[in-house]
Amino acid sequence: MAQWLKIAGLLASLGWLSGCAAMPLDGGFSDVSAAVEQRAAVKVFWNNGSDLDAQARQKLRSLLNGSLTADAAVQVALLNNRELQATYSDLGVAQADLVQAGLLKNPIFDAAITFPISGGRTDFELTAVMNFLDVFYVPLRKRVAAARFQETKLRVTGAVLDFVGRVRTAFYVHQANEQILELRQTVAAALAASYEAARRQHEAGNISDLDLLRQKAPFEAGKLALRSAEAAAAQSREQLNMLMGTWGEETNWKMEKRLPDIQLQEIKAAEIEKTAIAKSLDLENAKQRIIVAGEQLGVTKATALVPEWGLGTRGERQEGAWSVGPMLEIPLPIFDQGQGRMGRAAAELRRAQQEYYALAVTIRASSRAAFERLEASRDRALYARDILLPLHERIVNEAQLHYNAMQLGVFELLRAREGQIEAGLTYVEALRDYTLALGDLTQLLNGRLPRSDAPTTSRSSVRAAADKEDY
Repeated sequence: MAQWLKIAGLLASLGWLSGCAAMPLDGGFSDVSAAVEQRAAVKVFWNNGSDLDAQARQKLRSLLNGSLTADAAVQVALLNNRELQATYSDLGVAQADLVQAGLLKNPIFDAAITFPISGGRTDFELTAVMNFLDVFYVPLRKRVAAARFQETKLRVTGAVLDFVGRVRTAFYVHQANEQILELRQTVAAALAASYEAARRQHEAGNISDLDLLRQKAPFEAGKLALRSAEAAAAQSREQLNMLMGTWGEETNWKMEKRLPDIQLQEIKAAEIEKTAIAKSLDLENAKQRIIVAGEQLGVTKATALVPEWGLGTRGERQEGAWSVGPMLEIPLPIFDQGQGRMGRAAAELRRAQQEYYALAVTIRASSRAAFERLEASRDRALYARDILLPLHERIVNEAQLHYNAMQLGVFELLRAREGQIEAGLTYVEALRDYTLALGDLTQLLNGRLPRSDAPTTSRSSVRAAADKEDY
């Protein structure tokens, strides 16, 4: 019986030491919040049932009651988007895995009772076995779990930055659609006035049927373009509602209806490429995946031949007398010597390394492409603003003078005004393209590839392989 007490004391001691690995499951969010605020200058909030939730709701109502800017829309989305809030739970999952990695496996207790067929005393057999090598494998498992936890924090940080970029893009797209809708309404009104003048002249017999139909065609086309603009504005508004998590009365928000003006600061392509590489969160995350794969390979090598070594005690009662003694369980690596697990872990490491280098090439190319796109869109916007708009304004002024002098008909004057509005549409579309290009470049300099340039390789390949490991 003394032997049994010693075994129980040993197991209790190991259980107490293992229990010291417990920790709160909300860690890591402060690191994510600080990284996002440093890169994107926005505040991140985790709705986890704390006293801060009421303050967040009050802040949300205040933002929605005002006129939304791009920054305000981003802050509303960060406070209110439930899908993003669910992403933060990945931190708790990863930290729970870290806690679990620091726990020893439970000992196994077996009991058997036999009844002699010919009669006699009942025999008992009791065994308690614990994986002795697990004590040495715990630090290895914790290193892998800690590396995965760091990778999860980087991944969640990247997801938040991606989300911020999506909200800004959706906001500017809707802002442009509202501005285009306003201009389309003006075009439709001008075309309606032109057609009404033509109809009256036709009734007076001053123009032919053909001239009337020529005025009606652009009038009908203008109505179709107006309806398309209305649909685009409605769709982009709902897209922004979805990202901001607003519904019901919350969807009655208002926004500034003019896109921001063009920024004229000079940006050098070489500086962009250098900064994009230095600040890339994608590269940092890819590097962390290499670390995870390397730690996993080390654990696999350490546990390949003897993943388990059971050490315990066995007690048996035969004919009323108890006998107690130690027992040892060691698997014989005859067939499975861990070849497959080591090969898979090594392949995962090689894949992570190649993905890292491929990603670096993608970031460099994307930075150059983003710079060229920004430059081209800015040139188009400046050309539309500085050349086309003044040109059409002068055409309208000259047409008005000729019309006042009875040298130009009303249709020519109306067409000049229609051309001026179409030039305004061209400028708004060019300004929208420039704003979106600037957003993509900003996202790149914040450390994230724009969504269209993001790699398609699976980030979960290492984790999927690790989940199948059985030490």
